Amino acid sequence: MKSFETAQIRNVALVGHSGAGKTSLAEALLYAQKVTERLGRVDDGTTVADYDPEEIRRRHSINAALIPIEAGPCKINLLDLPGRRDFVGEAKGCLRVADATLFVVDAVAGVEVGTEFFREYADELGVGPRAVFVNKMEKEEASFRRVVDQAGETFGRRAVPLTLPAGEGPSFRGVVDLIRLKVVEEDDRKTSYADLPAELAEAARAARAQLVEASAEGDDELTEKFLEDQPLTEEEIGRGLRGAIAQGRLLPVLAGSAALLKGLAPLLDLIREGFPDPTAGTALTLKHLETGEIETIQAAPDGPALIYVFKTVTDPYTGHLSFFKVMRGSLQSEASLANLNAGKSERLAHLLHVCGKKFENVASLPAGDLGAVAKLDHTRTGDTLSADAQSRLAAVPAPLPKPTVRMAVKPKSKADEEKIGLAFRKLIDADPTLHLARDPEVRQTILTGMGDGHLDVAVARLKEIAKVEVELVFPKVPYRETITRTAQGQGKYKKQSGGRGQYGDCWIRFEPLGGDSEFEFEWGIVGGVIPTKYQPSVEKGLIEAMEHGVLSGHRTVGLKAVCYDGSHHSVDSSELAFKVAASLAFKNVLPNAGPVILEPIYLVTVTIPETYMGDVMGDLNGRRGRILGMEAAGKKQLIKAQVPLAEMFTYSRDLRSMTRGSGVYEMDFDHYERVPAELQEKIIAQSQVAAETT
Repeated sequence: MKSFETAQIRNVALVGHSGAGKTSLAEALLYAQKVTERLGRVDDGTTVADYDPEEIRRRHSINAALIPIEAGPCKINLLDLPGRRDFVGEAKGCLRVADATLFVVDAVAGVEVGTEFFREYADELGVGPRAVFVNKMEKEEASFRRVVDQAGETFGRRAVPLTLPAGEGPSFRGVVDLIRLKVVEEDDRKTSYADLPAELAEAARAARAQLVEASAEGDDELTEKFLEDQPLTEEEIGRGLRGAIAQGRLLPVLAGSAALLKGLAPLLDLIREGFPDPTAGTALTLKHLETGEIETIQAAPDGPALIYVFKTVTDPYTGHLSFFKVMRGSLQSEASLANLNAGKSERLAHLLHVCGKKFENVASLPAGDLGAVAKLDHTRTGDTLSADAQSRLAAVPAPLPKPTVRMAVKPKSKADEEKIGLAFRKLIDADPTLHLARDPEVRQTILTGMGDGHLDVAVARLKEIAKVEVELVFPKVPYRETITRTAQGQGKYKKQSGGRGQYGDCWIRFEPLGGDSEFEFEWGIVGGVIPTKYQPSVEKGLIEAMEHGVLSGHRTVGLKAVCYDGSHHSVDSSELAFKVAASLAFKNVLPNAGPVILEPIYLVTVTIPETYMGDVMGDLNGRRGRILGMEAAGKKQLIKAQVPLAEMFTYSRDLRSMTRGSGVYEMDFDHYERVPAELQEKIIAQSQVAAETT
């Protein structure tokens, strides 16, 4: 690919609901522009964008793919983003470097949940210019007009067609370009324009009048000309459209079919002429690493080179690959830049032009362009690299939702167990929405992510990259035990086996503690019946005994222990003896102190369309949840509830099923509370079975 200047670059994110045809559209544009010699298909696993084995197997996008296309004087960097919310981290990280968004919508299904999510993401990240491509116009029950109306309502902007379909469903044969007022004939990768047939003329002229009016509204000169009934030239309409799109007043809508290669030429015209170059595109927010001061920058050709790393890939063949956007200056191959986040220097040995899984070395990249570099030692997703090593301004991390799905990682072999942490670290470096941690209470390694599919893909990649095989199981619930009343008693350890024996004797009173206190210890011995030197041993014995409660073996909390009496032997007493005596007192006395089991309660926040309020609230109640309140959140409703963790392990897929994918939730630990009596009996029974089988 030839060299381009910043003003010739367009960075466009292809977004929308999964299955709307984003990848197919990218493939059609590649083929139409003669970048590829055959039209790849998702179902055949032959597309440029979906090259990952898991993507081919699942037949939907998992990774964001960079697809550059040369279109006339412009280089169009298409970012094909996954539509499933499980991969929101991947999508939002890459959307941040786009300067415009192209929403791909299924002409039959209309505006779906994924479209609404991406509209929210674009708003949050400040990606303003956007357009809609209504795909699959050749399908039965396709309706362009319905999608235009839905898009206007969803985006809160005036939705104005730039093209009209020539027929719908099986009779669809192409589109009408409303700026040229011509039928677009796209055949064998050649584009020509023909006069309107009589049956399309009236609708096309009416739609063009709306387009002219919308394009004239934001420009005083064009408005005056329009009000005087003077015709606007194609160049003037284009100028008005650029301004209206940039200001967010207008949402251009185009019809087409990726499968039939129809509607592509007007779409490319819009991207070249209507979308901004990077200097007028999405700003990057920077934060001073020491003062916290915030400033924003847009891509600028002048100044010391500065790049933002928006994506990291670990590949078994190419290794560590960092994707970046040049935000300032011109980046040269072999350049040395300072990683402002890590405080380390990185040498960018070979700059890469990327198209799907294919790479090509390039000597330089201008401001605003997207590229990649391999084998950076210290750089991770979200890092900022600068030629100015003294700079303290680094990019603010992209806002990401909290992981919601928790599963325990179970290795299939002892050898795999030793490699899990290091292998997962490579995945987590590339995907900030994945988290792996050891939970000491349940003695399991817990993997958290954005959905069941997200975790399944992580496990599959683990096997591919590191040859480590694991399975995911529901994690154990970190129950705890406590007491409800005061009780006291003796713990005595006496052992004589010839020679010096062991002797420890202590009387301990256990009292319930209020609040969040887990344990208090009081030394109430008077008269020296137990020497003070054994106080730490008694306390340590109790702390160790509390790790295994008397009911179910879970950790005991919320108690105060007072050692108030006992005895010792001048020869046989020892620290070990009093440690054991204290643990015996715990086991002897706790059953008389009204022990109960506590369970973790999480604060769950669910955001849903109002339509599903009844179903979701009923489901939360069925999970032993306690509804705390409801409030409006834009066009949606927000429900807050306290729900036991034990009831939440399948909630991700259950909520998706209840709300047809439109519901999202977050959950945070809130507190522990007593489990119901019938559940306590089940937990005790399960713990006894587990103890017998180990």
